[in-house]
Amino acid sequence: MNNYSDGEAFGRVNLMGEHLDYNQGCVIPLQINKSVNVYLKKDTTIEGIKIKSENFDQEIFTSVSNKKMNDWTDFIKGSLYLFGKKYNLNIKQLCIEVKSNLPIGIGVSSSAAVTVSTLKALCSLYNKEIKNSELVELAHSVEQDFVEVAGGVMDQFASIYGSQNQALFLDTKSNNYDLIKLSEDYIFFIIDSGKQRILTDGSLNQKRQYCKKISSKLNIENLCILDELDDHHKKILTNEELDIAKHVVYENQRSKLGKIALVENDLKKFGSLMTQSHNSLRDLYKVSTSELDLLVELCNTFGSLGSKLTGAGFGGAIVTLIKKELVEDLKMFIIENYPNAKFL
Repeated sequence: MNNYSDGEAFGRVNLMGEHLDYNQGCVIPLQINKSVNVYLKKDTTIEGIKIKSENFDQEIFTSVSNKKMNDWTDFIKGSLYLFGKKYNLNIKQLCIEVKSNLPIGIGVSSSAAVTVSTLKALCSLYNKEIKNSELVELAHSVEQDFVEVAGGVMDQFASIYGSQNQALFLDTKSNNYDLIKLSEDYIFFIIDSGKQRILTDGSLNQKRQYCKKISSKLNIENLCILDELDDHHKKILTNEELDIAKHVVYENQRSKLGKIALVENDLKKFGSLMTQSHNSLRDLYKVSTSELDLLVELCNTFGSLGSKLTGAGFGGAIVTLIKKELVEDLKMFIIENYPNAKFL
């Protein structure tokens, strides 16, 4: 496209702190080298908005409104609608082209990357300067208020503030963050199970509602305020609620311990925390799948320091911590035992 404005945003893998951003806990995402590019161009031959993507063989014609289409384009529509509302703009006669090498639906934050890249392109097209903190807030509002997926702020924050050779430790209550340099001898390697998950089906929203209900029963603002669950808490909650609360409270502790382990370059400790996290997601939060469990088991059997599902779960991918020199051998081992695996 000629005479266009463009924006680029990267995906992320979450190393620790799963399902904590909507509980105002601590998370450790890492930006990955796969991204979404959105190109915008004024087009006077159309009245509304034309959206096309190289990943989908179709052109979609729509207009800027608060009505959803209930597909991936809602992240673009929401970006146009809320950006226009923020800056009092009448956005129309626009051609939007999306190019991406970031896999969809495997837990590496493709939706946030689409949103952030669209907003960056809009800022360029309309000559608007926006602070990173405002961009995070606007991108999160697209997901939460327009698309109505009840995640927290981690994905948008990682896309805007993250780094590909430094882990981002983020306290989602305060938005205070640190970047932690990673070892050059080890890699956080992502393996796609081949089973896609779709968060707009309500499964993530349901977990968030559970957490709100539990916090209300315990008369606290959010579960990550707690460092422990005592006998008083255990008497108030049902067994299912207690499992959910245990995951959130102790996952938050794992994130804090994980930060220390990364700063001290104690990767054996960090790997152990990753596997603990996966077991908690499997047994307590119940968002894993048999495919994810098998991949974690295979990686750890092979010699990874630790492995876990990444993202919301319900399918998608795992991340494993392994020596760089062993990656090719690990790939062969995985394919022998799980032929549907794909590697990022």
